[in-house]
Amino acid sequence: MNKKLMISAALLMLCQAGFSLTCPSVASLKQNSLSGWKAYDSDDGTPLTLKRETQFKQNAKEFALAEWKWSGTDKKTGTIHCYYRDNTGSDLEAYLAKGNYSPENSKDYWYSVSGSMHCAAGMEKCEFINGPLKQQPHLASR
Repeated sequence: MNKKLMISAALLMLCQAGFSLTCPSVASLKQNSLSGWKAYDSDDGTPLTLKRETQFKQNAKEFALAEWKWSGTDKKTGTIHCYYRDNTGSDLEAYLAKGNYSPENSKDYWYSVSGSMHCAAGMEKCEFINGPLKQQPHLASR
């Protein structure tokens, strides 16, 4: 691999490591700009069929909730779940998910809800970081 390409790749990885992630916007859903995001049924956690995923994207009108579910007993890494509503305000029975992230909780927007954490702020404030959760006193561990 040429030296310039290797340096560019390394810089790109460093830049990405410094940024936080939020749930995709409704515009991103509509434009199918969902790199790495997968759609699941909120009742049983199974991947959406292509038909249901298309309906989900068409019906999404506003962001509803950012949720973070930790992996089993490991409360340091987990999966982002992003929920949306339709034009009547009804929650869609599906969510977008992306793994190996943790909530960025320096401003205390996150609160615990039976086996997961929910964000009590708007989409732009519900941020995630790639990798393990930062140890913070307000995020209690067992």
